[in-house]
Amino acid sequence: MKKGFSALLVGVSAMMLMACAQDVKFDLPADSDNFDQNVTYNNKVDILWIVDNSSSMLKHQQSLSSQLPDLVTKLNSLKMDYHMAVVTTSVGGTNPDGGKFIGSPKFVTKSTPDLVNSLKSRMIVGEAGSSNERGLQSMEIALSPSYLAGEGRGFFREDALLVVIALSNENDKSPVSNPVAYYTNVLDSLKRPWVDGSRSWVFNFIGVLPTSINCSTFNDYSESGLTFIDIAKASGGVTESICSSSLTTAVTNIRSRIYQILTDFKLSKKPLVETITVKINGVSIPRSNVNGWDYIESSNAVRFYGSAVPAADASIKVDFKPKEAN
Repeated sequence: MKKGFSALLVGVSAMMLMACAQDVKFDLPADSDNFDQNVTYNNKVDILWIVDNSSSMLKHQQSLSSQLPDLVTKLNSLKMDYHMAVVTTSVGGTNPDGGKFIGSPKFVTKSTPDLVNSLKSRMIVGEAGSSNERGLQSMEIALSPSYLAGEGRGFFREDALLVVIALSNENDKSPVSNPVAYYTNVLDSLKRPWVDGSRSWVFNFIGVLPTSINCSTFNDYSESGLTFIDIAKASGGVTESICSSSLTTAVTNIRSRIYQILTDFKLSKKPLVETITVKINGVSIPRSNVNGWDYIESSNAVRFYGSAVPAADASIKVDFKPKEAN
């Protein structure tokens, strides 16, 4: 299995003078480029929230919680198959409730009764946790084989994209040397890469960024989350400031990044960009990075934006003329 879309060329002549036509379903691409092969879209996403429950975090938990109804609505509209669980940053010390999924049942899905309220209640984890925040250690414990075989059974799926989202107003203090390399390796070991070699996990951070440190207030936060930021960068994830009165932009950008990873339509040949045409369910889609598609040269992929992001069962057709045809 592999992320994104695979571009499968149909009816290309020996001289490569014909336009390449690709009809696929919205799915993770096949392992290789085979003519006339249909692929199916794996819409599975496992989302683990790491929520800081130390002093001064309640207002940030509430701000994040207020974004959940829209997040769930958008995930449902694109027919995503998601699991969501929450862990705290409190491992050891005061109120050591980290390293385990909060709430009952231990994770929620689109079928969970009263889903939004169930998820919101898990996000409000309070401020009684340890001031020695160890969110990454908590993540490691909760994603360990022993926990996932017991209390956390069913959350983790081998063929799903693993998304980690950390909310904290401090840097992580998990007791390991070189934490960026250590926890990147933990996630690499847990999740096999897609067939194209890219990671099948992505880490995102909502916290204090180096550019937003001046927004701190008394007894609120004092340092940038540098470890979180570097892990997010290593995985191609999103970093957003916690300093805004609303986390709408932060959650929207993280959601968009998830969609990009799953829906980037990777082409098998370098195209003449001006010849690319895209149809979703038979409807032509304009080239636009607002509500349409655009070509991403660095990954040789068609990327969808805004209202043009297709649902999981959409029929996608991408036609283009390859550069080498010239």
